[in-house]
Amino acid sequence: MATYTMMHGVLRLYDSTATPFYLQVIFSDGSLTAPEGRARPEETPVFDRGRGDSNTHYIMGPDTPIVEPLELSFAFKMQNSVANAAKLRNALSNPSLASPWQVGSNTWVTTKGDSTLTNGAASTFTDPAFEDTLKQCVNVEILWTRGAVAIGRKYTGVYFAPDQQSLAEAEDGVNVSVTGSIYGTIEVITAFTAGSAS
Repeated sequence: MATYTMMHGVLRLYDSTATPFYLQVIFSDGSLTAPEGRARPEETPVFDRGRGDSNTHYIMGPDTPIVEPLELSFAFKMQNSVANAAKLRNALSNPSLASPWQVGSNTWVTTKGDSTLTNGAASTFTDPAFEDTLKQCVNVEILWTRGAVAIGRKYTGVYFAPDQQSLAEAEDGVNVSVTGSIYGTIEVITAFTAGSAS
């Protein structure tokens, strides 16, 4: 049995167009950190006068943990192409707040509201839209391939706030570090979503 290394991984950002546009993040440094799933509501035990007996039961808290954002982060080196660097910056949730949201020559559509979440009562609901319509989300997909075996993750509805994107000079390049908030589902994938490169 072999293992995957960072050299086997490819990271892409996707929009929500019917055939989605995507941008591959080259010079990614293999530092993706993200959770494997969403939290569930808290359960509080209720006792009969402080004692555990046949009347003991749980009451479920609010669905807040289901819709609260989860953290995702990665880093990459800035490319020496103005066009490519601009595309990547714009794909990270449109930090310039441009309208329409353009990545290269393509108009991107937010992925916020594309997910179906499951509440504490085991019913589903759509991930709600932001009140601030200038916030844009992308899907982040990473795929590791070794030989003929590919496995990866898809993070839906990721918002990269401009203040969570930072630059740092280093001897071997300008490093860009980003931290995003995952609002949608987290899924296992074995292939990238089909789309068109921006």
